[in-house]
Amino acid sequence: MDTSLFQIQSPRWLIVPYVANILILIPVCYSLIFSGTTAGVFEGRVANSDGLRILVASLYLAIVAASIGGLFLPEFFAPIILIQIFYKSMWLLLFIVPSLNNGVLVPAGISTTFALIVVCYPLFFWLASR
Repeated sequence: MDTSLFQIQSPRWLIVPYVANILILIPVCYSLIFSGTTAGVFEGRVANSDGLRILVASLYLAIVAASIGGLFLPEFFAPIILIQIFYKSMWLLLFIVPSLNNGVLVPAGISTTFALIVVCYPLFFWLASR
């Protein structure tokens, strides 16, 4: 079986998603940890709870830490990018699409950011495999 599609030839392309993660998530983490609410992230469209806020902050801090590591070892930390593509796709498909279909207002900022990541991050994997 040829696995060349999944072999990273040019890891420098993975630096872009790592930098984007760091720039996007540091202010988000700050907001989640110090504001005491998820309203800044979810624009008041998702019910606030401390459990959700800490869970999301923990996930995002782990992504920031892995992204910092990815700046130095891009291939080793590449799975964090794949995890993001998957969980963001699921959130869009299982929460945002049904909400929109039911006429419910959705958090536009995070939804747009997630959609851009789901579309763009696979392109960086493709470029890295060339």
